[in-house]
Amino acid sequence: MSDIFSRQRGLVHQEKVESLKVTFEDEASIPQALKHSMKQLADQLGVKNFPSESEGSEFTLSWVHDSIDFEWKHDPSMIFVSYGQEGVFLDGTPCENPAHPIFEPSLATVSACLIWSEIFRRAKCYTPVDVPKVSVSVNVRVNEPSMKGSINHLDFQLEGINSHINIRSVNDGTGHKRVLMRLDDDTPLVQELLKKLQVSGGDENIHPKYPVMRFTLPEPKTNPSGHLTIVGAGGLGTWALHSIVKGLKNSNFSDLQLLVFDKDMEVERHNLNRQVIFSEADIGRPKIEAAKDWLNRNLPDAKISIAYELHDGLLQSPQNTVETDEEEGFALDELLFDSDESILQHYEVLNDDEIRIQLEQTDAILGCLDAMRPRVLADLISARKNQPYVNGGITGLFAQYTEFSNTNLVEIYGPSVAHDQVVYSCQEDGEVPLSSLAITNAFVGSLQAISALQRLTGQNISSIGSVNWNARYNEVYCNLSQGIVSRKDGVQKLENALWDQEDTNAHPQSITKAEGME
Repeated sequence: MSDIFSRQRGLVHQEKVESLKVTFEDEASIPQALKHSMKQLADQLGVKNFPSESEGSEFTLSWVHDSIDFEWKHDPSMIFVSYGQEGVFLDGTPCENPAHPIFEPSLATVSACLIWSEIFRRAKCYTPVDVPKVSVSVNVRVNEPSMKGSINHLDFQLEGINSHINIRSVNDGTGHKRVLMRLDDDTPLVQELLKKLQVSGGDENIHPKYPVMRFTLPEPKTNPSGHLTIVGAGGLGTWALHSIVKGLKNSNFSDLQLLVFDKDMEVERHNLNRQVIFSEADIGRPKIEAAKDWLNRNLPDAKISIAYELHDGLLQSPQNTVETDEEEGFALDELLFDSDESILQHYEVLNDDEIRIQLEQTDAILGCLDAMRPRVLADLISARKNQPYVNGGITGLFAQYTEFSNTNLVEIYGPSVAHDQVVYSCQEDGEVPLSSLAITNAFVGSLQAISALQRLTGQNISSIGSVNWNARYNEVYCNLSQGIVSRKDGVQKLENALWDQEDTNAHPQSITKAEGME
C-alpha cells in the first residue's frame, strides 16, 4: 500500500511536518475562510495537530487589522497576514477593503499556501534539493566466468519480496556482472526504508520572508453564470474546482455549466494528499467519474459534463485532419467504444460531437495538464474564440500561473512545444517523475479559480496576468493583467505549430519546467 505522502517526501522532511505546532493569535479575529484553508492544507500536508494549543506552539498566526510595529520582524515565531481587494500580504500591511465573498475562498487558500511555506522554511522542513524519485535495490555482483553459460539463465530472488531484475556489465576487466534487483515500492520493507531517508546540507536559507501579492480585485459585474471548461482533474484541476465551488456557494449563480476533462483511469492513494476533492472511497475510480460525483453533490443546480481527453480531432477541420502514429497517442473514447461501450454509458462521458458543442459555448478554459501538446490544443480553442487561456504548471516547489490574453504558448516558447508530449507527472505512469506538494497545487489552482470566477461574473479578463512562486524561498512575483484581449492573430501560429505547417514568424524561447506539469 503506497504511502499517502510518498510524492511530497522528496520535498519535505515529513517527520518534521507532522510534528509542527501552529496556533492562532486571537482566533476569533481570523476569517473563517482562512481557518478552513489552513486546516485543509494541514490535513493534506500531514500536520498531525492543527491548530495546536497556544502553550508550546512554535508558530503563531495573527490577522492584521491595523498597521503594526515592525518589531515583530525580530520574532520568527510570529506570522502576520491579511488579504482583500488589494491583494495578499504577509508583511504586516492591512487590507482596507475586504474581497467579495465569491473570491474569498481562493484568496484564503493562496494566503494559507504562503503561510505554510513560510512555516516550513523557518522550521527547516524543506529538503535542500528536490528528490523526485527514490527506489530501493539490492546490488549483486557475480563472477560470470565461474560458470558455464550465461547468468541470464539464472533466477535471482529475494524470498517473499517482489523485485525487478536488470543485469549490467562491470567493465573493469574481471568479467563480473551486476544483477540489480529493484524492490517493489509497495513492499512494507521498502516503505520503512524510504521513510528513513534524510537529505541535509546545502543552503538552508531560513531567515524570515514576507511575501506580498499586490493586485486589484473589483466587485463582480454580474451574478455568476455561463460555461467553464477545466482540462485536467489532478492536483491543479481539483484545487481550481474546490476554490470555484466554494466561491460559487457564496453567490447567487444560475445557468452554470462545467465541463471537466481527465484521462487518468484511476485515483491512486498518493493522490489524496494534494488532489483535494478525492477521498479514500474514490481510490480505483476514474478521476472524471469521482470529480463529477463531487461536483454534483456540491453544485446540485449546475450542469456537469465529463470527457476523457482533449485531442487533435476535436479541433481540426476535415480538410486538414492528419493521421497520427500509434506512438502519438489515441483518443480514449475511441478505445473505450471499441472495447466496452457500456463503460461510456455508465460514466456518461461526452462523445466528440458533444464536446465540440460545449467547447464552442464555453466562457473560459483552464489548463491543468501534465504535458505540453494538450496545453497548446486548449490554447488554440481559446484563441479561436478570442478568449484568454488560463494556464497553470508546477514542478517541485516552483509554481506558475499565466493568463494568455494577447499572446500564446507558441509565441512565448516556440513551435516545438506543440509536439512535446512528454508527461511530467506524479502518477505512476508519468514519463518524467516529479515530487509534488499540496501547497503548490492549491496556490496555482486557486489563482486559476479567481480567473474563472471573474470571467463568470462579467469580466473578459482576470485582474492577475501571471504569478511565479518559488516556495522553497517563499519568493513570489505577481504581474497585473494588461487588460487587453487580442488573440485572433495568434490562431494561425498555433495551428501551424500543431500540424507542421511552415511558421516563419515564431521565436523560440527556453521553456520553464513549470509549464510541463499538472
